[in-house]
Amino acid sequence: MPPATDDNIHAQLAAIADRQQISDLILDYCRGVDRLDDPLLRSTYWPDAIDNHGGGDANAMDFCDRVIPLLREHALSTMHLVANSRLVLDGDQASGEVYVVAYHVLKSARSLDTFIGPEAAQTIRDGFPPAALDAPFEYNAGARYLDRFQRRGGEWRFAYRGLAFEWTQARPACVSLSLLNRTRGRRDPSDPSYAVFAAARA
Repeated sequence: MPPATDDNIHAQLAAIADRQQISDLILDYCRGVDRLDDPLLRSTYWPDAIDNHGGGDANAMDFCDRVIPLLREHALSTMHLVANSRLVLDGDQASGEVYVVAYHVLKSARSLDTFIGPEAAQTIRDGFPPAALDAPFEYNAGARYLDRFQRRGGEWRFAYRGLAFEWTQARPACVSLSLLNRTRGRRDPSDPSYAVFAAARA
């Protein structure tokens, strides 16, 4: 371990701050997707960033153009839970591996085509009675984000975000919560979390 000099302490504190900013960025991405918050989602990528969610490299802004309308059309709700993460800092660059479990409650099994393709979707649908196909359906995935981050002007954002899938799962959804008197999450600024954060800034 190097001696505790002022320079070393400053470097260690700077690295902690960088890691925290990148961790916040990763959470902002999840929040942007799950709340269908287009400005927040876009703010996590540099304009020239690349995203690859399994269909090949594409401009990240094009991904943002597609993903929120797609989720608004096909999903009742989503939840992206991030877990194990490994970040390596290198000046104004950083690399990361972030485990994620992504839950999608789709409007029906017919929306599976959009997520896994018609052939795989039909294979799944063949295993369920026709009456189940028009009811809400889950599509869940365990995966790892493989990320490259860049700091520009003191701000960290994604320069590249890739996805490596480990498993997927599809099954009829249980939406009984909708019948209960509970606070429900929303996918717009009426979600109660926006008021919580607004109060913290006041």
